[in-house]
This record gives sequence, C-alpha cells and structure tokens, in this order.
Amino acid sequence: MLDRLAAAREELAGVRVLVAGASGFVGSRLTRALTAAGHEVAAMTRNPDGYQGPGRAVFGDVHDPATLRAALDGSEAAYYLVHSLGDPDFSRTDAAAAEAFGHAAAAAGIGRIIYLGGLGDDRDALSAHLRSRREVERRLAAGGVPVTVLRAGIIVGSGGLSWELTRQLVEHLPAMITPQWVSTSTQPIAVDDVIRYLTGVLVRPEAASRVFEVGGPEVMRYSQMLQRVAAIKHRPLPILPVPLLTPRLSSLWLRLVTDVDPATGRSLIDSMTNEVVVRDTSIRDLIPFELTPYDAAVRRALRDRRQSSRQEVRDPHRRSRSSRARRQKLGIALAAGTGLLALSLSAEGDDPLFYALTLGLAATWTAGALASGPVPAGAVLTRPGLRAVADPVLTGAGTFGLFYSAARLARRSPLLNRAISSVLGYVDTGPASLVLLTACLNGAAEELFFHGALWDEAGPRHPVGKTALVYTASTAATRNPALVIGAAATSLIFGQLRRRSGGVAAPALAHVIWSALMLTVLPPMFRDPPSGFGSAGGGVAS
Repeated sequence: MLDRLAAAREELAGVRVLVAGASGFVGSRLTRALTAAGHEVAAMTRNPDGYQGPGRAVFGDVHDPATLRAALDGSEAAYYLVHSLGDPDFSRTDAAAAEAFGHAAAAAGIGRIIYLGGLGDDRDALSAHLRSRREVERRLAAGGVPVTVLRAGIIVGSGGLSWELTRQLVEHLPAMITPQWVSTSTQPIAVDDVIRYLTGVLVRPEAASRVFEVGGPEVMRYSQMLQRVAAIKHRPLPILPVPLLTPRLSSLWLRLVTDVDPATGRSLIDSMTNEVVVRDTSIRDLIPFELTPYDAAVRRALRDRRQSSRQEVRDPHRRSRSSRARRQKLGIALAAGTGLLALSLSAEGDDPLFYALTLGLAATWTAGALASGPVPAGAVLTRPGLRAVADPVLTGAGTFGLFYSAARLARRSPLLNRAISSVLGYVDTGPASLVLLTACLNGAAEELFFHGALWDEAGPRHPVGKTALVYTASTAATRNPALVIGAAATSLIFGQLRRRSGGVAAPALAHVIWSALMLTVLPPMFRDPPSGFGSAGGGVAS
C-alpha cells in the first residue's frame, strides 16, 4: 500500500507544463492546481509584467506564431485554453491560432497538448461555435503532437461566460420570454471538477490522443438550470417559451441585461440549440471521483463572486483597472448629455429643434447607461408587489408636494420666479402631450444613467451624495438656478429610493410621476405674476 502511494506521488510531481490562457476563467484555476500538485508551470500571456497568478510568466500570443516557439521551449506538455468568441470571424481566427500552436509545440518537442473543447453530438447540425471547437481539435493535432481533448458543456463557476450569462439573466429579469432552446438538455459541470479532470489526464499516458466527454452528475434542461439558480437566490422566475422567438433574436437584448460581450453571448446562445450531454463516460474510469451536484456548484460560484466583489472593494487599484473602460463610457455620455441639456433649453418651445435635442438627450443618457454594462432593475421588477410599487409612487407624489410648496415661496423671488417660468413656459408654447412625453422620457433616462450606471460606478461609499453632486453639476450647464436647486433635491430624494429598492426602476417611476405632476399643476401658477409683484416677475410670453 505504501509503495503504491509513493509511486502515485512520484507520478504526480515534476511535469514542466505550459498553460496558454493562464489568466482566463479556467486557466487561472488550473495554474493554481498544477502548482499545488508540484508541477512546474509556465503561464503564457501577452502581458507578463501584469501577470499575478502562480507559475512563471512567459510572453506568447497564439495570434502571433513567431512568439510561440520561445514560450513553449523547455516544457514537456501544454494546455490550450484559448478562444476568440468575441471576434466576428472567430472560426477562422481560432483555427489559424490552433494550427500555429500545434506546429510550434511540435518544433519545441512538446510531448502532449491538452485542450478543453465543447460537448455536442457530431451527428447533429452543430452551431458555428461548436463546429469551431471541433476544428480547433483537428488543427492542434496538425503538427503531429498527441492531443488530449476534454469536451464540456456549461462550466459553473464565477467568471465563466456561460455561467455569467445564466446568473445575470436570473438576477436581472423578473420573467423570461424565451425561444424553444430552454427545453434543450444539457449537463453542466462545476469548474472545480473540470480542473480535476484537466490535471488528472496530464499524468496518465493512456489519455494521449483521446477525446473525453466531461459533465456533472445531472442532466437537465436549460429552463431547469435557470429556475434552480432562481430558487437558490430565493426569487421566482416565470419562463414562457415562444416558438417564433429564435436564439438569434433573443440574443439581441443581451446587452440590455448582461455584461457578457454581445458577440460572445450570441455565439453561446446559438449553441444552446444543440443537446450537450455526455455519451461516453470512459473518463470516469480513468479519473474517478465524486462529482459536484449542480446546486452545490451554483452556491460555490455565487460565494466566489461575493468574495471577489469584496476583494475589489478592498483593492482600489484592482477596482480602478476593472472599471476604467466603464468610466470612459460614462464620461463620454456625461459630457454629451450635459451639452445637449444646455442646448435644448436654449431653443424655443415651439421650435422642432427643442424636441429633437430633448429626445436626443434621453437617448444619450440611455445609451451611456447601457453601454457601460447592465443596470439592476431592483424590487419594482424583480419582486413586484404593493409595497415595492407604492414606495416610488408615493415618493414621486410626495416630492411633487414638496416642490409645489417651495414653488409658492419661490414666486416671491424675482430670480427664481423668472427661472421657473422660463422652464414651465415650454408647456404653453408647445403641444402639452409632446412636452409631457419628452419630460417623462428624460426623467426615466436620467435615472437610468445617474442612479443606475453612475450609481454602480460610485461604489458602496456615499453613492447618494456622489451621484447628486454629478447630477447637480451637469444641470448647472443650463445656468438656471431653479433647475440646479431642483436637480440637487430630486437626486438626493430619488437616490435614497435607489438605495432602498436596490435598482433603478423605483427612482425612474418616481421621477416620471414627479415630472407629470409638475408639468400638469405648476404652469398655471406661473402664468400670472404673484399678487403685489407687479410685472417684474413676468410670466413667459405667449
């Protein structure tokens, strides 16, 4: 018995291995596991100076064949965990990269390549994504190096593309209208189990030049996967399959509800028409262990994500790097929106340019918010009920009551009376219904941007104050003191509503109700000068 244990320890130690894709979802976990098992790991990356994982960082780019030979030199085996799903021509790009890697591995004397591909029955009409995975398998072997292939379906783990798509659909939607692919069978597997298989085949010579299928202990439909995640998160998720809704059509709204790259998400959803279940269980005999149940894998993925989020809060440099692109998009939208806001109020109320600028402003706020990533809807949509809806409705009406009282006092100030009248005058100079529509659209769009995307970027410390400050500063471009004061007050009030509800739907609803009441009730008050005020305050000339 002791001899067998000693032999097993000797077998597991000392392989010099290169990991292509070492900083990715699977690669980052694999490098840790290989290092812990005693292997000498070379982590191939295009940015060795920025690599912070285990092993020795080496420069290499699968899309630049000239860099591969030096990266592979000295290794005995190599893992290939690279894909280009975000590339519009990913099939050609991945095929060329795999062939270059296979030939470079042969030239460097690599004994084996291990590749993580995708499940799917070759007798089916495979999606473009799964066909590309098969082509990569063939191209990796083109140089003559034995290739071990592990084919997996959805891998459940924090950061995995398919899992993140699943998680965010559950978290961001109160219900789902889906195509028929929700009835397709799949066999999700925990990322930790994938890592055990990947590390296990490395030290088993009999795994060379073989294709293995790996999956978790349960076969289920995609709809069951989604509903099991929803149950774990203690929320309902009604799912209504619609026969005429194709996967390609359903993928078009991914940008609205997830932060998965749209091109990548489209490829993944297209693959969901293919059944991805294990037909060949031979790897269970080669590497036996108890597979992780789906619910346990989900809970681990959710826990890892929470820990990662806390780490980002503790590490300002990491958070800064991860949100740089988001800040740039928000900054562009903020600058454009501020400019359009100032321009729109410089136009006359009966000028079509006013409505074009106002609707353009709403589109700018909305596009800026959506381009920076998904925005949580909050309790109004995810947990609809009397209390969830009553809170924003009453807040909007209460905010109007506060402003109505303040407006009566403001009429006694020539400066504020003039400022308020100049804004409310648009109701008299333009069609009332069109003015009301544009005001409500802008109110909802402002909340989507300021208390949605900008709120999330502000971080957990003082988001109400930060968003109010930015919103007020943006409104200052109008040079209208009444609008600036109103912006500061509404942002503070609706910011508290955003905090209570956990999303942007509640403040958006409150803002729309407030806007509608303001434009319906206040204009008559400011058409005539207040008693004893004479004509100095002046209403807006008709």
